[in-house]
Parts: sequence; structure tokens; C-alpha cells
Amino acid sequence: MENQELLEHIGLSEKESLVYLTLLESGTLSIAALAEHSGMHRPALYKLLPRLEGRGLVSRVRKNRRVFFVAESPEKLETLVQGIAHSFEQTLPILKQVYAAKEKRPLIKFLTGRKGIIFVYEDIITTLKKGEIFYRYSSSKNARRDDWYVPKNYRERRDKKQIERFVITNEKTQGRKKPRLERYTKVVPKDYDLWDYNITQLIYADKVAFVDYNTETAVIIENPIIAEFQRKIFKLLFKKL
Repeated sequence: MENQELLEHIGLSEKESLVYLTLLESGTLSIAALAEHSGMHRPALYKLLPRLEGRGLVSRVRKNRRVFFVAESPEKLETLVQGIAHSFEQTLPILKQVYAAKEKRPLIKFLTGRKGIIFVYEDIITTLKKGEIFYRYSSSKNARRDDWYVPKNYRERRDKKQIERFVITNEKTQGRKKPRLERYTKVVPKDYDLWDYNITQLIYADKVAFVDYNTETAVIIENPIIAEFQRKIFKLLFKKL
């Protein structure tokens, strides 16, 4: 079964895989014997065998005016895989162009519930490369956020990638956090403290995420221009505080 699934992954149909593996295991077979061993009807085999021959995986031999079929060496599958890889290499630039065209328009994801918020923090870890930075306006109300709304092993994975954080928050939140080399924090004056709204904004790579802990709702906007705009505003405010 595993061998058949593997063959299907490299482009053979379920029935083509069955025929090839039957011949590989049973040796040289007549059409009648192949039908018996594979459990397939002859008309179906007459359609499948020419396709396998065309791929170089099956050959026919004649013995005393009778036609038999034999599986070629599995090494022939390497040629098949190489052909798929070559086609992929030719197609990849086209797919990248399609993706780049899509990226010019903002991609917006709406997420709900605890799992939706966890998705945001997981996305930060998977999106950012080693040593990169994200920027956060940090909410103060939700005391459970650090344990309840982050993925498993979030901090360990974040620190392993040496991801730095720049944070703007209030005195209450800063007082709960221990100093970290990878985290740089600035505090807003009390008169301008908007963090009682219990909303966090995160800016990372080409994305901006808003997390509303009140309703357990999150929005991710993926767009390089919007992300850079928000990043510059953050840096300006961080510098002035």
C-alpha cells in the first residue's frame, strides 16, 4: 500500500501503480495472468499497459507467438521523478509571478476564538527568519494572554530564532515583564494610555495583525506597503517616547 501511494505521488494513477507493482512482484505475465494477479479486467489492462509502456515502466516480450508483459527496473522511476522536477522548475517562475501579482493587493485574514489568536503568534514564528524583528503595541488587561493565547513552546522557538521585539506599552504591563536582551520596551504617558482597550497590534515582515482579546477576534493584513507604513509610525513613536 505504501509503495502504491508513493507511485501515485509521482504521477501514476491508482490503477497504473497497481499494474506496475503486480508485474514487479510477479515477474513476466501474460495479459490473462496479469488480470488474475491484479484483479483487474482485461479491457482496463489493454488501456493501461500502453501508457505504462510509454513511460518506460513496462515492456512487452514475445514467447512462442504469445505476448507477455514485464516491469522495468525501479530505476526508471528516477527518470520519471527527474521529469517532474524539471517541469516544476519551469513552472515555478510562472507561479511566482502569479503570487507576486496577488501580493500587490492586500490579503486579509479574519480569525476567531482562542485558536485564531494562537494562529497569529504561530504566524509570527513561521514568517520571521532568524534574527528578524517584530513590533508590538502591547495590551495590559489580559493577564492570561502570555499562557493562554500563544502556541506550544512559543518562547523557546522564538528565542531559538533570536527574534527581537520592540514593544510600546504602559507602566502596568512593563512592570509584569522581566528585562530581556531581545526585547526593547518604551512606555506611553498615562494621559495617552490606550491599552485599557485590550487590543494588541503586531507588525512583522509584510504583515500587520490586530488582536482584540475582548471578543477573541484577530485580523491579519498581508501587504508590504501597509506593513512598512505601520512600521515607520511605530519607529517614530518609539523614538519620541
